Amino acid sequence: MDTQLREFLMERKLEDVIQKLEDENIDETVIPLMTDSDLAKYIPKVGDRVSTVAFCRQAALSQKSPSRKESILSKLRQRLSGADGMPPKKKLSQWAGNTNAKRKLRRIEVGWMDFDEEEERYKQVRAVSGGGTRHLSIDKDETVANIKGIAENLFFPEGQSKKNKSLSHYSTHIESSQIHVEVSNTVDELYSQSKVRMLRLYLCTKKTTRQQPSRVEAGDHEISQPSVVDLTDNEQSQAIEDLFRNSESPNHYGINDGASTSDNLELNDTLPWDGLLTLDESKDSDAIIIISGDVSYVTVDEPNLETPFPEKEDDAPHQTVDLSPVLAGEAGVPAQALPEPLSCPVTLIIRRGHCLTDLISAFKDPKIIASEVNIKMHLPNGELEQGEGNGVLRDCLTEFWMDFYDSCTLGVEVKVPFIRHDFQCEEWQAVARVFVVGWKQAGYFPVKLAIPFLEEVLYGSTTSSFKDSFLLYVSQEERSVLLKALEDFNSVDTDELLDILDAHECKQVPTKDTLLPVLAQIGHKVIVQAPMYVIKCWRPVVGSVAGLLPQEGLHHFITQKKPTAKTVKGLLNFPEEMTAAQSTVSRYLKRYIGEIDCNHLQLFLRFCTGSDLLDNVILIEFIETTDFLRRPQSHTCGCVLKLPIGYNSYPDFRSEFNNILTSSMWVMDVV
Repeated sequence: MDTQLREFLMERKLEDVIQKLEDENIDETVIPLMTDSDLAKYIPKVGDRVSTVAFCRQAALSQKSPSRKESILSKLRQRLSGADGMPPKKKLSQWAGNTNAKRKLRRIEVGWMDFDEEEERYKQVRAVSGGGTRHLSIDKDETVANIKGIAENLFFPEGQSKKNKSLSHYSTHIESSQIHVEVSNTVDELYSQSKVRMLRLYLCTKKTTRQQPSRVEAGDHEISQPSVVDLTDNEQSQAIEDLFRNSESPNHYGINDGASTSDNLELNDTLPWDGLLTLDESKDSDAIIIISGDVSYVTVDEPNLETPFPEKEDDAPHQTVDLSPVLAGEAGVPAQALPEPLSCPVTLIIRRGHCLTDLISAFKDPKIIASEVNIKMHLPNGELEQGEGNGVLRDCLTEFWMDFYDSCTLGVEVKVPFIRHDFQCEEWQAVARVFVVGWKQAGYFPVKLAIPFLEEVLYGSTTSSFKDSFLLYVSQEERSVLLKALEDFNSVDTDELLDILDAHECKQVPTKDTLLPVLAQIGHKVIVQAPMYVIKCWRPVVGSVAGLLPQEGLHHFITQKKPTAKTVKGLLNFPEEMTAAQSTVSRYLKRYIGEIDCNHLQLFLRFCTGSDLLDNVILIEFIETTDFLRRPQSHTCGCVLKLPIGYNSYPDFRSEFNNILTSSMWVMDVV
């Protein structure tokens, strides 16, 4: 028995109890475990029993060993103080040269400089005007193109600056006063070249000056050049081709005087939705072209003028526009220099669900590649979406390439264009122009196209493995058979292997030694030889992309653009301080991203940013809504995801997000 317990019992005058407890080997560790009835056999009085049990429990707590946390903290203090006999600096030397210890994030400063038309120079925008200096922690492998998108989101949240300036009205690029900057440079490369302690970059903006609309003489009349193209009719294809092909006049339109006939519409007539190719120009909006109907003339309506047109000698009340086609060039023509940038941006009104056909029709004009292209979407119910800005452009490009993969390519995990009878040189080159404009304006890159195909298009030679690309080209079932044959040729069913090779027109029976070169040869045939006409059509157009993206970095660039659960979680930017309810929803979001497959990851990115590729940081905001209105919301221009905090459980959160991502259409309703 412990001495303290003995003294305690003697103080309570229980000397006779001490001997009984010692005879039965009952000490301070046993007493707390005994029931009251058992302990009453040795200590008759209730008060003595209760006080004895309490004393034993208190003694046990005081003798308890230090917690694991306290022991770890103690060891850490010893190491930091060098109490173990070894100086701290000597210990740290063992980590010298460890690449895992290198920093993955670098600090940079980002400012905003706007072009002053009067002084004809860029001037820094102060913080009171929405500018100032922003301090960011950026992954050292981030490119300048990605930093440009981040800077646009900082200074133009949701596409608008603090002074209500719209980003869509500006051309932007990144510059630095410390070093020359290329869009393909990474943060790590810029630090290595500049040797500065803190890298400072500027988002340079210049307002796109709208040139006075070009006047095209038509007899004694003038017609304003339109800058907004509405592609909203099922039969607009031929009309837009003729419209953009004719480039004999300064504004690409051939104007012929036309006499008044019964078939022509009178001025200021109200046109139905499926009416004519109408130029409607007002003070507050650009001219809009609505292409529809089987017509060959254009009525010009200027309601703000008292007299829409000066009187002609023949008193004809309207003008007609001859939409004469011009034969496009062949695929084999050499690459031409890009036209000079147009002073007036082009706004295309695209039908949602028809992005492929509408963009191809609009991009048949070679001069559009040098314009700043803006997108507005038209809903199937005839209404125009309110959303505009970079987010809508990224969303339109994403829908275009998704439709292109489905309608114009073959392959499973990698895609290769195939020859279609309804796609001639004009259509293929229009797709290439969408490629170039999407890359330059929105940083969108068709990463699902096979890498050897892209190398052949961009650089004229291939260095990637045709065998690896072919294995991604075929189905999962065929791939498993081919991989098994490459590992152990004798273990594969010969008939099954021959059926797979025969489906790809293999002309020889492979053996263990010849299977690998045979797969490489088939890969070369389906990835390069079969789409060679497409490659020749694309080469004259996409040369500018090849100059910005070196061949040796193409594979790494595409890998970085493809989303995974880990990389998508890394894009999430939560508030620094969150309540308990907000922290719960943030855990739901991370769990949801970790559970969904690759297709849903791409849909999630598109919902948040407009693009299905890894590009912009996603800013997380929390909102309070009623149960009836509760749903996740997003602003794609600013890459903002707004999450309600009223979820009772993770299944509720998952169900609502699944319903949104699997819906057939999203409406951009934020200006």
